Amino acid sequence: MSNRNRNASADHPRASGKVWLILLALIVVAVLEFGDLFSDPAGTPATTHQPSTDLTSDWTTSNANAHSPYYALQSANYSWPPNKAGEISANLMAKNYYLVFDGSGSMGLRDCGGQDKLVVAKSAVLQFIDRLHADANIGLFVFDRQGARQRVSLTTGNRAQLQNAVQNVIAGGDTPLSKSIEHGFIALTNQAEKQLGYGEYHLVIITDGEASSGFQPTLKVAKILESSPVNIHTIGFCIDENHSLNQPGLTFYRAADDQEALTAGLNEVLAEAPDFAVLEFAN
Repeated sequence: MSNRNRNASADHPRASGKVWLILLALIVVAVLEFGDLFSDPAGTPATTHQPSTDLTSDWTTSNANAHSPYYALQSANYSWPPNKAGEISANLMAKNYYLVFDGSGSMGLRDCGGQDKLVVAKSAVLQFIDRLHADANIGLFVFDRQGARQRVSLTTGNRAQLQNAVQNVIAGGDTPLSKSIEHGFIALTNQAEKQLGYGEYHLVIITDGEASSGFQPTLKVAKILESSPVNIHTIGFCIDENHSLNQPGLTFYRAADDQEALTAGLNEVLAEAPDFAVLEFAN
């Protein structure tokens, strides 16, 4: 064999080895570059908005409009309530009503048809409590001369306690609407966690005026509607429809000038949440 042929035979393994090294390097680069596609054939999912019960964070109308503003219209959104391991309710389909009762100083006046507004409001709320189904959860937040705080927690079997708390409201103090709305939303969210998000959730506000300075509810209401399916109902007692909680297409609002209209407004809250059995969907 000639020297030329021997040299060619000796060089061939080295050339083949270089080719394999190059191919191996290209494979490594491809795996590093496209590793996500190999591990997740569907690609990376879009980031999901996680709502919070903290309504004290910054929230503007432009923020709300940047999203599809209403949770109820986001058919694929199941982010509320937050998933937390804990107690599970025996009645997942329970209806939930959290009442905010305005007992501020103006409720002690008689400038609404000559009636004592607080007496009329108490009577209407007591009738509403009596009409609720026994399986419904109901809670109560009151702001009056005795302060602004939850008087009855959201649960069942508390009707006597609720009636006593309503009767003991004493007119006086300011109108901290945002504080009461925030507390009600947190209570409803905690209950929703126990019901795994099933059931109905209603925040019912009875008030005779606008919020005190520093307690405007508009931005908190916007965040609730964007992050949850909670329904917000407001009965404006002895005031017109020009109220910050009257947001057509977003909230339920009714102006009431006497006990009959106030009672009718509260009855509408029940009418907007008709009774039904889960098995009816099978028919």
